[in-house]
This record gives sequence, C-alpha cells and structure tokens, in this order.
Amino acid sequence: MSTTDEAAVKRLLELINLDDSAAVEAQWVAFEEELDAQSDDESDDEIELIWIIKDVIDWESGFFVDWKDTESFISCIETLVERVDISIDWGVDDPDDDEFLDNTSVPDLMETAFEQLRTHGYTLWNWATDSDCYGGWIAKSTDDEEMLSISEALGVEFRTGDLPF
Repeated sequence: MSTTDEAAVKRLLELINLDDSAAVEAQWVAFEEELDAQSDDESDDEIELIWIIKDVIDWESGFFVDWKDTESFISCIETLVERVDISIDWGVDDPDDDEFLDNTSVPDLMETAFEQLRTHGYTLWNWATDSDCYGGWIAKSTDDEEMLSISEALGVEFRTGDLPF
C-alpha cells in the first residue's frame, strides 16, 4: 500500500467516525491486520482497499446492504445516526412495516436520509460497489470536498446519497 493510499484510508476513517478517535484507531488496526492477511495471499495490485474498509466499518460507521434489503438499510442508518443524535423520518409511523418495506427501495431511502441529514450538517455517501449492493457512510457536510478527494485517491467513485449508484 502506498503512502498516499495509507493517508487516504486513515483520513476516510477519521471523517466517517465523526471525531471518535477510539473507533478510528480500532478500525485502523483491523484494516492493517486484514491488509497484511490479504498481502500474504495476493499481490498488491489485486488488493482492493475499499473492500477491506467495508469489512472493518460495517454497521459501526458504514453500511453495506443488498439492493432490495430496505429493512437492513433502515436499521443500519438508524444505528449510524444515533451517534450524532439525529433521527430520520422515513415518512411512515412504522418503518419496519412489511408493506412499507416492500413498496420502497434502498435508493429512495438513501435519498430520504440524505435530505434529512443535510439539514443537520451531515452527508450520506455511497460508493460504487460494482455489484447489486449499496455501501456507504455518513460524514460532516463540511468535509464533502475532502471526501471527493479521498474518492479520487482510492480510485473508487463516491457519490452523495441523493445520487445512488
């Protein structure tokens, strides 16, 4: 891993952990351990850093859900926004209602969460998984430009939640 990649990963962890230095440190250690394990098995050119990041942040400071798993998306986003004392209004009394979950989509829910988070100074991000899943995180809106720079440094496209892949 290059110094540029290392700095980008570390900074991404800082931004998505919203000033929680203990979480950053724990995830950085987990990232390095997984990177070392994968480096033993593959050449550096084959290692995709974003997938290691996904594994170390999942459900703690990021989400990764199947394209139709609206229930898990809501649950994970609600867990993530608890860290900043925000609640998302999904537009229904019971967001766990099967009828609601069946009649909405992860992109629709991402847009709802994005719009509400923006009013509180946060941005919901998603990244190009190149699969039928959605992955992403939340960061402060003041860090939007830096997030795009990290995207470029890591070679993975990031988009705001109002533009899901």
